[in-house]
Amino acid sequence: MENKAKDVVGAEETFKISNVRTWRTVLRRKTVWKTARYTKGDIEALIIGISDPDGMTGYGYVPSMNLEGESAPSAEAILHVVMKQVLTGREHAGIQALMKDLDMSCFHNNQVKFAIEEALLDLQAKKLNTPLFNLLGGLCFPEMPVMKAVTLKPPEEAAADAVALKERGFTHCKLKVGLDPKRDIEAVKAVREAVGPEMFISVDANQSYTTMQAINVINQMAKWDLNLAEQPIRRDDPREMAFVRQRVPVPIMADEGVRTPMDAMRLIEAGAIDAVSIKLWVVGGFMKGKEIAALCNANNVLTHIASTPASRLQEAGQLHFAASTPNMFGGCELGEFDPLLDDPASGLEVVDGNLKVPMGAGLGVEVDLSNARETTQDYS
Repeated sequence: MENKAKDVVGAEETFKISNVRTWRTVLRRKTVWKTARYTKGDIEALIIGISDPDGMTGYGYVPSMNLEGESAPSAEAILHVVMKQVLTGREHAGIQALMKDLDMSCFHNNQVKFAIEEALLDLQAKKLNTPLFNLLGGLCFPEMPVMKAVTLKPPEEAAADAVALKERGFTHCKLKVGLDPKRDIEAVKAVREAVGPEMFISVDANQSYTTMQAINVINQMAKWDLNLAEQPIRRDDPREMAFVRQRVPVPIMADEGVRTPMDAMRLIEAGAIDAVSIKLWVVGGFMKGKEIAALCNANNVLTHIASTPASRLQEAGQLHFAASTPNMFGGCELGEFDPLLDDPASGLEVVDGNLKVPMGAGLGVEVDLSNARETTQDYS
């Protein structure tokens, strides 16, 4: 007898969303986060809950990075005023079709789109009683080394932080640089001498060097076995990135320079990059991240998963993405929830410098919203 999709447990021809809710929460930092672009303390974030008619709920997280054009209030408003009309009140063929409809209704706002897709995938995976990575192509890495960031500090303090990371089992670290080239070179030297040859060391200038500065600084850092240089110059000129790459022995990775698959293609065609750093909440979600990763893989360019300090709720989604993407390298930058207090999510921890992929249904983390403030009613 011929099997039909509707006879398969958990299968649906279409699906409906019955409710969309939001909560505001503040994640407090133990220490200030400092880069060449900004200094930031506590994080005001937004959590989205999307429920089906049976009352099952999936959760997503909006990091609310003003630097990327969104705050908790703006994301919340665009969700309830514009996007909620697309999400509720009708049947959807699938998540990808729904995300396309959202793009048609609202061109920007990638952070809230990421959170919506994360919540939808979490919901769908829960309904199928399977880990999220199975909806993204299947598991490639059951465990990933974590790349931890060392913020802008004097060289001796940066070296001390790197040694502390090594003692905790970390094998990858990233030094924030970009404000003082002389300090930056000394910091790489100090860190390498302190941690020895085994640790993977990258630097991230967050677009802060000029082209000639980047060439000079990276060449001097290369003497200390620098493994990777991330977005050394401004993001909008593939020719200049290629000019840098051709004149340094260190692999070059784009970050801010890639927002879309076409951004990646321009850099690849220019011969400007060896790798791309993907932040799902920057590019607009999981499927868009997969498009970029597939394009890179087809062109022998590596991919890397990165983030900003955020809740375990966000990082669980990004970890499932990274663990289901074969051309990942350089560890995963998903462990910056460690110094955050009052995280509403639990069940994801860095152990001996590594993150194990959650094997529970959906994202595989628990969400406790008892200390968060629900804001759904503000838009009723």
